Amino acid sequence: MNHLDFCSTPVEKLDYFSAKWGVNLYCKRDDLFAKAGGGSKARMLQYILYPLVRDHVKVLITAGGPCSNYNRAAALMCAKLGIKMKLVSYTDNGDEYKTSLNHYLVKLAGTELVFCSKRDVPTTIQRVIMQTEKEGISNRYLYGGGKSLEGVYAYYDAVKELKEQLSEKIDDVYVACGTGTTLTGICAGMQEYFPEAMVHGISVARSWDLEKSVMEEDMAYIKDYTGKNYDFSNLVFHDEFLLGGYGKTSQEELTVIQEVVSKEGMLVDPTYSGKAFYGMSNLVARDVKKNVLFWNTGGMMNLLSYNNRL
Repeated sequence: MNHLDFCSTPVEKLDYFSAKWGVNLYCKRDDLFAKAGGGSKARMLQYILYPLVRDHVKVLITAGGPCSNYNRAAALMCAKLGIKMKLVSYTDNGDEYKTSLNHYLVKLAGTELVFCSKRDVPTTIQRVIMQTEKEGISNRYLYGGGKSLEGVYAYYDAVKELKEQLSEKIDDVYVACGTGTTLTGICAGMQEYFPEAMVHGISVARSWDLEKSVMEEDMAYIKDYTGKNYDFSNLVFHDEFLLGGYGKTSQEELTVIQEVVSKEGMLVDPTYSGKAFYGMSNLVARDVKKNVLFWNTGGMMNLLSYNNRL
């Protein structure tokens, strides 16, 4: 699949936690992705935005909440590519607009913001699309969060990138799961390139009964595109670390985050990567022969938005 140009992210061994837990703990550092503020959404957008550049689309229309990493990455990428971004921004908690650094960067990038409540998102999106088409401007609507074939394939491809970097056998992978797009791509990619590994998806928002159908839809994208029968047989889904739901945290999680930052010099955030690391810290089996990989999907801006709690 074609995509915009980007560089591989590094793989590092986390020496402190390797010694503490008695495993070989590696980390795929997508928090250091070199475009659009980094993270998993920035990687996805190299695939998602390629057709817009190819087709000379002038306006991207999408939707998401003020804390969204996807919105921030999309806004910065659109600024770089000369594409106007119109964002339907929704929340039922207006205070998020005051504290979110992702929202601040979305504004700074020149995004046109259309505000609404969560219940009004579908009608607001349709109104923005109709208005843009009435103006005769070429546009493309993209579902928020990166949910698409391109988003899933980005992480299928990312596992291939990992295989070229890491010669060791991997026993377990731990990664945050929000919408499920990243996790689905990793599950498919691991079946192709690391078939003996188990993937532990640490949910940050939904229980499995709510996530299952969404992820199965994502897996159908990659199966249809590749012609291969990937599934979730290598997935262990964990919804016991929700800590009250999306964006919620606990003192235990914040303590783990502080340990990661102070001992490894690596940033993880309370909403995504930090919650996944916290979950991993409760699950990882102490075995000196085990090779464990943590996939850091980023979230620095959400971490910095918690500056008054850490």
